[in-house]
Amino acid sequence: MMERNIIKFKKHMTLRNLWIFGLLSLMSFNILAIYSVSSDTCGKPFIPILLSRALTTDPWRGFTLSYCLFAIAGSFTFNSSVLTTAFFGFFSAFLVSMFDTPASHDLLIVTSGLLVMYETVPTPWGRNWWVFHWVTIVALGNVFFGWMVYAKLNYTTQEENCSWFYIVEYVLFWGMNALVLWIIEPDEYVTDAICVEGQLLQTSAVQNKQDINTEKKPLILF
Repeated sequence: MMERNIIKFKKHMTLRNLWIFGLLSLMSFNILAIYSVSSDTCGKPFIPILLSRALTTDPWRGFTLSYCLFAIAGSFTFNSSVLTTAFFGFFSAFLVSMFDTPASHDLLIVTSGLLVMYETVPTPWGRNWWVFHWVTIVALGNVFFGWMVYAKLNYTTQEENCSWFYIVEYVLFWGMNALVLWIIEPDEYVTDAICVEGQLLQTSAVQNKQDINTEKKPLILF
């Protein structure tokens, strides 16, 4: 009864295809940002630099914030508060970067990344390619973190800012976003999960009210 009363939502695009499109868009404007900002930072175009350094300059910060907004909207379809919080964390990180607070930016990035990794843990572990993908991202994260600590202690500012090792960060960031693809069902379509949930609750409330009215007995019997 409840299912017949729910508004039918049109199926336009699978969530997986939408996420792939978003991922390709992310990679495209990231590469453009690196090419543009590295010229000023390193004196030559397309010398790898810290990705967050490239994305916290205008207009690339605007592109990144827009991507985060679309990711937040898409995460509602998963009905996962963890993923929604993670992408809101990424959004907040690039938003606070406008106020020159690198420590807050870094903390939000790390926290959001850990939330994505938690939500995309392979289940079951028998799915080999998913496990390989997830473990690879964990390994790259540890390698990159170790190199950042080493660079802080041993490199000059110029050597730290411009290094081909940052390619590891690019693969890490893009690969982490790609992990979300594993938790998307092949036949899952883009829907407004909040609207659907609201419709379910409203329909359920009406149905319960009707059931209560039906079960009421008259006070006076003739």
